[in-house]
Amino acid sequence: MDEPHSKLPHVHAVVRIDFPFDEGHPGNCVTVVKVLQSEESAAEEVSRLNAVNSDKNCVYIRCLSRWVGDPKSCI
Repeated sequence: MDEPHSKLPHVHAVVRIDFPFDEGHPGNCVTVVKVLQSEESAAEEVSRLNAVNSDKNCVYIRCLSRWVGDPKSCI
């Protein structure tokens, strides 16, 4: 599943999901906070943000994605 794509480098998006989830306006509930190259860095950031915001109605997750664009700008 996490095999590198043959042409597109992997990146790791840190995503915030706010609750309660509004199915009528999902754009108000899901936010890409940042995109990182390192899986480890993204996992650490997700852990940090979940700890810092533990009193809020949200959760942070990490999502695997692919960088579409100039591969040199992702390095």
